[in-house]
Amino acid sequence: VPVPISIGYSSSPLANVGSMKNHGFEVALGYNYSGKDFNWSLTGNFDVTRNEVLSLSTANATIDAGANSDFGGNAITRTQEGEPIQSFYGWQVEGIFQSQAEIDAANAGAPNEYYQNEATAPGDIKFRDLNGDGEVNADDRDFLGSYLPKFSYGLNWTGTYKNFDFALYFQGVQGNKIYNGTKLIGQGMLRLFNATTDVLDAWTPGNTATDVPRAVSGDPNQNARTSDRFIEDGSYLRVKNLSIGYSFGENQIGDLTNSIVNKLRIYVSAQNLLTFTKYTGYDPEVASKYGNLLTQGIDYGQYPQARTLMVGINLGF
Repeated sequence: VPVPISIGYSSSPLANVGSMKNHGFEVALGYNYSGKDFNWSLTGNFDVTRNEVLSLSTANATIDAGANSDFGGNAITRTQEGEPIQSFYGWQVEGIFQSQAEIDAANAGAPNEYYQNEATAPGDIKFRDLNGDGEVNADDRDFLGSYLPKFSYGLNWTGTYKNFDFALYFQGVQGNKIYNGTKLIGQGMLRLFNATTDVLDAWTPGNTATDVPRAVSGDPNQNARTSDRFIEDGSYLRVKNLSIGYSFGENQIGDLTNSIVNKLRIYVSAQNLLTFTKYTGYDPEVASKYGNLLTQGIDYGQYPQARTLMVGINLGF
């Protein structure tokens, strides 16, 4: 909570300063089938959740989060009354300045000499002047989407066929946004990090049909500022778990082990086997980083969930 310095606090105190509303529904359905040799069970769930911040400490209060010097330096999320908690917040991209004449034309209509800033050059991003005052500044930021999905779902199928058993689990979300910080550090060249091959398509006078801005030290135009350039659809469908096993009968076990073992099952299994998504980062199932609860859905380059393949044997004596 911001307090006047005259009160004597060395830092702002923590308090419950707002309220929010979550509403939605969840549906779960199941079906069991029993046959002579084939028995199986199918369960599915579908979940819809909506969130709205109802109030904060004072009128027009905002809570910004996610700023990191390696990722443009600007806040990435904003919590504000009337919006979902920690919505993505930044500028909108209008294109790339293709010539100095285009920059001069934009500057000619600016009330304070420059449409963006004096360092803007051909190949830099042109950001949208949302309020129409002739220049781009902090007032031209807007909400860019939410990490919260429009709905999530899952489907679990388990069963047995004679001595075989199987389990298959699908899980997915739809309609959420991800802030792709891996794209930012791969293209932005803000620090001495290894760039991605995207920079090979960076704007040059001979390569203008691209959405990757010019390569320049120090990012004088702030091309890496928080913008919808890095907002991507985070929807995905994932095969989370798959396992297939075979249990040997008593007669088979006796032949194999001379009755030392009374139970024997072999199996193969996989986690995160397949993922169907349009997201271009490492993993659409992004977790929060840096311990900040207001950075959900920001991909700072977190290590992706591993695809795991296993073969195993269960023994009973």
